[in-house]
Amino acid sequence: MKAIITVGLGFGDEGKGATVDYLTRILNAELVVRYSGGAQAGHNVVLPDGRRHTFAQFGAGTLAGAKTYLGPRVIISPSTILPEAEHLQELGVTDPFGMLEVHPDCLVSTAYHVAMNRLRESARGAGKHGSCGLGIGETRHYWLRYGQDAIFANDLVDRSTLVAKLTLLRDRCLLEMQELAQLDRDLCERLHETMPAYEADLVRDMSYELSLSRRLPDCTTAIFEGAQGVLLDEWKGFHPYTTWSTVTPHHALEMAEEAGISDVTVLGVTRAYSTRHGAGPFPTWCPAMSAEIVDAGNPTNQWQGSIRSGPLDLVLLNYAARVSGVDGLVVNCIDQLPDRPRICTEYKDRKQTDVPHSLKDQEQLTTMLEATVPIISESTVDGIVDALDEVAPVMITAAGQTHADRQTTVNATMALSLQCATKA
Repeated sequence: MKAIITVGLGFGDEGKGATVDYLTRILNAELVVRYSGGAQAGHNVVLPDGRRHTFAQFGAGTLAGAKTYLGPRVIISPSTILPEAEHLQELGVTDPFGMLEVHPDCLVSTAYHVAMNRLRESARGAGKHGSCGLGIGETRHYWLRYGQDAIFANDLVDRSTLVAKLTLLRDRCLLEMQELAQLDRDLCERLHETMPAYEADLVRDMSYELSLSRRLPDCTTAIFEGAQGVLLDEWKGFHPYTTWSTVTPHHALEMAEEAGISDVTVLGVTRAYSTRHGAGPFPTWCPAMSAEIVDAGNPTNQWQGSIRSGPLDLVLLNYAARVSGVDGLVVNCIDQLPDRPRICTEYKDRKQTDVPHSLKDQEQLTTMLEATVPIISESTVDGIVDALDEVAPVMITAAGQTHADRQTTVNATMALSLQCATKA
């Protein structure tokens, strides 16, 4: 077995979905493994014929024929997985649920988690931490606090256990909401009136076709699909603007080792420029560049605002590549670079970012990023690719949205033993 692990080297939105779709095709991979994150993922795949899907819980190799396995650290959302499956059917995937297996230990996100997530983030006012508003972080927060009281995928097959856990979850949420009720009284009243037994039936109806398995499905080649970005990682990101999950390749490497896979390659995914969708420091943010680049896959929303763009930040990218242990890079969105692209190679007060070893270190890095002055210089498209090649060998480049707009480099041919794409 061979494993290719993809990991985002930014704040998310690096093009992981399109990368996984491409890798699935050129490697004839049979399986895509999601190893972190949850339904907040927005991994866009566009096909040459114009068909488009934003992958949230199914693997981004589905349209290329690969099955999906959701690993034990993934958080599933029954309320959104059924609509996603229905859209995949509209695009020609005959039996989406037949291509999906879920680890029984996956946490389950519910309407209660979503409500607490939104109320808690609203309460922060101008000090928002950054959220998609889908309850993913709240789901993991509840598990960290209450352990086995949390709802797992395995609980979906046992109605009595599910009802009991939902009742306890609702009661705990209502207690916490007393302090936040003034922010959205209608929402609090609606949740107070909910019946856990009814909610349990809704959740079961939306997920009745899920197939549970503790074992990674057999395959020759598996693509491990990352979520979010390393700069948001719970341990390596910049507190408090972080996710509640480990999004470095750590969990993917654990799964590969458990499955006995020794042939593993880690690919870091980045755009040819930097982006951030949500709150938090962004040293190279450029309002003019943000206004010029239109990103249909990242619309403005009330929780994240508008996606921000800026020149490629090599300081942060070097840091992300270092903590991820990447073997090579995938560079997306080259076609979106301005005519005179720019690049940041260092900050006025430092050339690299230290790796944090504690929450205090993470907070100090955040303070540094908020105050730093990036040194930005003009470059060229080739200059940016060459600079990235010094971070790690550039293996795939993309100058468009579809798999037909991507190409492998000599580095990739040697490292991954790639063959010509026969399915493209």
